[in-house]
Amino acid sequence: MNRLSAGVALTTLLVCGASAAGMRQVVSEPVRSDASAVRQEQWRAQTPLKSVSPTLRLPPLAAERISSMQRRNSESRRHRLQVGLSRSIASEATEDLPRPARHAVDGGVVLDLDVVSPEAEALRVGIHVAAWPDGVELRVAGSRFNADIFATPASQARAQASPEGLFWTAVTDGDRQHLELFIPDGVDPDTVVLRIESVSHLVVPPQQGQGWHKALGDSDDCNIDVVCRINTLGDVFAAVKDAVAHMVFQSNGGSFVCTGTLLNDADSATQIPYFFTAHHCIGNQTEASSLTTFWRYETPDCGTLQSGARIQVTGGAQLLYSQSNTDGALLRLNSQPPAGAVLAGWDAAPLSPSTPVTTIHHPRGDNKKVSRGNHSGTTANVNIDGQLLDSSNRASWSEGTTQGGSSGAGLFTGTNYQLRGGLAGGSSSCANSGDPEAEGNVDFYSRLDQIFPSVQQYLMPVSVPGPTRDYTGQWDLRTESGRGLSMFAFNQVLFVLWFVYDNQGRATWYSLDVVWSAPDRASGRVLSWTGSPWGPTYNPDARVMTQVGTFSLTFTSATQATFTYNVLGVNRTIEIAKFVIN
Repeated sequence: MNRLSAGVALTTLLVCGASAAGMRQVVSEPVRSDASAVRQEQWRAQTPLKSVSPTLRLPPLAAERISSMQRRNSESRRHRLQVGLSRSIASEATEDLPRPARHAVDGGVVLDLDVVSPEAEALRVGIHVAAWPDGVELRVAGSRFNADIFATPASQARAQASPEGLFWTAVTDGDRQHLELFIPDGVDPDTVVLRIESVSHLVVPPQQGQGWHKALGDSDDCNIDVVCRINTLGDVFAAVKDAVAHMVFQSNGGSFVCTGTLLNDADSATQIPYFFTAHHCIGNQTEASSLTTFWRYETPDCGTLQSGARIQVTGGAQLLYSQSNTDGALLRLNSQPPAGAVLAGWDAAPLSPSTPVTTIHHPRGDNKKVSRGNHSGTTANVNIDGQLLDSSNRASWSEGTTQGGSSGAGLFTGTNYQLRGGLAGGSSSCANSGDPEAEGNVDFYSRLDQIFPSVQQYLMPVSVPGPTRDYTGQWDLRTESGRGLSMFAFNQVLFVLWFVYDNQGRATWYSLDVVWSAPDRASGRVLSWTGSPWGPTYNPDARVMTQVGTFSLTFTSATQATFTYNVLGVNRTIEIAKFVIN
């Protein structure tokens, strides 16, 4: 199979896997992103290169705070890696917040402000946005004013803010982040406040291809770039690697990195950006709201150290599930992944011992790597840095390893590379890679089979019989006059009257006894009613209901349906349409 046909093959497999009776699994599917919708953001103001704006400048960060962070990283068995420190404006700023500069622009005014944390390799800024009115827009970029510009409308910033009302900007290169706040005509600029609460000082650059800052060290030499295994592992692996993203998020006063995987669901009509990682990475909504992800964070050529695309997608996520005793977490990203991303498949069956396994991850936040080995069974009551897992899958590596930053990375099996869990922690390293588990070459992974009952409502929801739309209206086959269905919906109940006029204009009416068997699919009895004539002598006790046949109705859209009936010896299937009043 060539690379161009891989997307078609993945979609075909999805249909087969999802429809198999009793199976709790799906396979991968390419994201249907519209690449043409991506636009290059521009400043509202014509900001000149290296222009000087009012600056909030924090004092240099104490070296001891960085060395303490390094010690915590080296002592932890968890593979969540801290790469930055949050600096409170209230406690660390040595001067008052300067007033932003104000400039008139087309359609309104902009407020300009720079934020500086000396010697930072990258910055994020935490801003309170709850009081910003609609129409306001925030734009940020790093030290280089020709760098990527990230724009966020106020309505979106409010929706993506943490429960405490804090919105975190994108990660930008350098020790200076430029903020531009656009205020449209009709909104009083004096009522819009740029309230900065915190600055995250990162010691690693997110967009440069030079690996980690030497204070933290590079990922170890035995790690293998994913691009170096495409030829041997094939097209499905080449696609699934694009489901894996590098994560940056705020937690407990610092910035951390982990690895996460975009997951598919069982409905081929939807592409909801579900994202799987570890509980010890994202354990609450405040952390989820701060999440920014980097996609195609990998070297494009085997054997060379390059930066690749590294597309940053901001906006945080909604926390759907996160439990300490399983160490699993499922999020729903607030922003769509970029074109070229893939929704990975998964398998919620228990994992058999000796199964070959693969993990795709970002060790020490480095370019995307792949490790391969075997599943060596399950272990109950695993304690990883004080977090007790009820049960976990073990993995030992024959090539590659995992490190800090690999946390949450998916454990994949089979030729379809279906996810079975996420990395919790362990003792594997390049020093013991390839050696048996007894030599300490073991990592522990969450178990999707145990997590699945809590996330099934998202990944494979149970179909509920009933209508998904309001089908009230007049339905008929336009080429056959004199007959049709009159439908009246009331919640989950559908009343249907079927009228037929003969060639002399006489009407016969039937009612359909509707029973829902699936979403938008109903069947039941066709009933005929007889009784005394209407008038002064009408006798309600004379009414008689008689079954004259059966029917089925399958609604294929809001205005189209397939109607099958067997009534008084007549058996037909017709396509009917709802009469729409223009």
